[in-house]
Amino acid sequence: MSDNPLTEQELGALNRLHKLAKDGNYYGILGVAPNADNAKVQAAYYQLSRDWHPDRHYRRKLGDDAARIEFVFVNITKAYKVLSDEDSRRRYHRDNKETVSAARAEHQDAEREARRRQARAKAKAQGQDPERPRRRKRTAEERASRERIARKRADPRARAIKKLREQVKGRSSRARRYFEQGQKDYNAGDIAKAVSSLHLAVQFDAENSEYRALYELARSEASSSRSVQYVQAGESAESFQNYKEAMFNYERACEQNPEDGLPFFRLALLVLKLEQDQRTALKHLRTAASKSPKNVEIRLALADLYAELGMGLNAKREYQTVLGIDSGNVRARSGLRSVR
Repeated sequence: MSDNPLTEQELGALNRLHKLAKDGNYYGILGVAPNADNAKVQAAYYQLSRDWHPDRHYRRKLGDDAARIEFVFVNITKAYKVLSDEDSRRRYHRDNKETVSAARAEHQDAEREARRRQARAKAKAQGQDPERPRRRKRTAEERASRERIARKRADPRARAIKKLREQVKGRSSRARRYFEQGQKDYNAGDIAKAVSSLHLAVQFDAENSEYRALYELARSEASSSRSVQYVQAGESAESFQNYKEAMFNYERACEQNPEDGLPFFRLALLVLKLEQDQRTALKHLRTAASKSPKNVEIRLALADLYAELGMGLNAKREYQTVLGIDSGNVRARSGLRSVR
């Protein structure tokens, strides 16, 4: 994620979600109808939690929007928990009758408008006047007769298209089975198994946003979990002065591409200690600082290494960054005075 502020489109979406969250409109937050089943509620939650998780935006210049994103994310989760449970949803309907009634009416209006737009677009594509009255609807006998004629006139290409559609339908069915298994494993806390099934679901139906959203969410959690385990193993080995084993574990943690810069920082320190490889250590420290930009310890280590390599302007910038985070940092002030 870049360090840019929210786009105009993102800001508009955030404003809308923030207002809905303040109003306690759970159906509006998730964007589903009051009669939506659990599958639709879950699909909406997976997508929204992925789009508005604070970790996806923390490196951006958000200002006051950071607190609003966190508030919106909390209410997305709250809405999902309430609407995905039958008893909780029933109580929500009982205690928020006006809100639920308004949400139902709004959704019905949106559905009617969507059908009208679809009908107008279809008529326009067929060269018809969208405002012209519709033709008389054919009877079942007329439709059956037309279908018999169409089948007789069907050419090999039409049959090939039909066969292709059947194959696609088969792939969609397999994708759904893998998704349901992955969803079941995810809800049970077996993230690694969920990733495997969801990966297959995405392979069979790459255009399904619901499948991909849950797959990416599960994969992110699995990667984060593995990274934490490797870091813990590295810290344990380091406490017993088994530095090579610690380095091995920190390298495995970095391979998971975690959001946190800690494993890159630990690895950089050991690279300096064991191999005296300043350039490789510098690469790891830069990555650590980009992932944990407000970590003073990482910034100071990066500044010190810049100074040792004679990169004075870079070192000065890092010391100043530290002082921007912690204005009274003695080490940063001392380093800033000594750097050239």
